[in-house]
Amino acid sequence: MIHKLISIRLFNLIFILLLNCGGSSNDSTDTSLPPDPILEDEFYISQTIDGVEVQREVLLHFPENFDQSQSYPMVIAFHGNGGQNNSWLYKLSQFVEAEEFIGVYPQGYLNSWNLGAEASTADEVYFFNQIMAKLEIYSFFDASKVYGIGVSNGSALINKLAIETSYFSAIAALASQLIVGTAPNSSTAPVAVYQMCGTSDNIIPYNGGMSVVGHNFLSAAESALSWANTFNCMTEPIVEMLGEDEILIYTDCESEKEIRFHSVNNAGHNLNQPNTPNFYGPVWEFLKRF
Repeated sequence: MIHKLISIRLFNLIFILLLNCGGSSNDSTDTSLPPDPILEDEFYISQTIDGVEVQREVLLHFPENFDQSQSYPMVIAFHGNGGQNNSWLYKLSQFVEAEEFIGVYPQGYLNSWNLGAEASTADEVYFFNQIMAKLEIYSFFDASKVYGIGVSNGSALINKLAIETSYFSAIAALASQLIVGTAPNSSTAPVAVYQMCGTSDNIIPYNGGMSVVGHNFLSAAESALSWANTFNCMTEPIVEMLGEDEILIYTDCESEKEIRFHSVNNAGHNLNQPNTPNFYGPVWEFLKRF
């Protein structure tokens, strides 16, 4: 009898403890999302290159009045060969501070992007995929508004990334057209493209062919047409003139995209940037439409 009483008391005690600890089936489940990681203005991607583990830097450029409760477009910008990612802090500052987007600036290994003839032998598609995986953990990241800007070697890379991944809504490929053998195809996700080339570029030949950087390029016109044909745009482009510059606009593309080819008349590899106030203004105006 005593043992039976002890058993009953133990059962009652356990039952009470379960109730106090939330063991009731009527309790609601906590479905709240974990908080964002601590925000910093840089992060690193670990990558093995030539058998060595390397920590690759990615800068984050936030507006001064950044509001973590809001979602923001992302502009991922790739420097030219021999360049530094922090150069974008100045170039894109006016747009970031106006809260137009958050800037994401990766650093090329050995200050370059591997397209087969550069100092770097890094797998750039892997690197980019890891960057995107990192960004996706933040609540302020707007996956529907991811844009890319590339200059020179970074421009050739952004063409490759747009062909081999599907993150970008629109890209700006500045001072480099498509490399022969690296062209969009039927598996390429539709993307809007702003291609800008200098007609007197002595680094990336405007009319195509072998370059001093070791790549064989399509002509600038063939490059733009390749994008347009891939996405079934209108065959005949709209032609606009901006001073002495010619702009070909291929419209009615798949997924409401557009291909814009801006020939900067008599410009070299720098696209006449030093003499063009607000050079990136028209670039951003194009990107944010998509």
